[in-house]
Amino acid sequence: MLTVFYDGRCGLCDREIAFYRRHARPDSVRWLNIWEHPTELAAAGLTPARCVQELHLLDEQQQVHTGVNAFVLLWQTVPRLVWLARLAQIAPVRWLLTLGYRLFLCWYRRQPHVQQCTINSKQG
Repeated sequence: MLTVFYDGRCGLCDREIAFYRRHARPDSVRWLNIWEHPTELAAAGLTPARCVQELHLLDEQQQVHTGVNAFVLLWQTVPRLVWLARLAQIAPVRWLLTLGYRLFLCWYRRQPHVQQCTINSKQG
């Protein structure tokens, strides 16, 4: 079973996770809002400040995957997105997905709660 750590304070992230929850294979993913599961987050060696930088996922072997690599693993659990996971294995497609995700992160990291979390982690 995969474990997805997501930002429940981000409206866009919440809507995307809701889509994945509806369409992922049953019992294939644990969905953990980083703001509500500090114990599980710490057990994985993660912090909210790190997780708000990009998507984090644990695979069945408890290995951490981030960004596009995490999305590809997640897409493999969603029958209607398996084709996208396969397509992402092609180098130019992976490059485009990575570029698109980096552009999204430029917007996302400017969100007030992400900036506040980052500031708090540097102070504490």
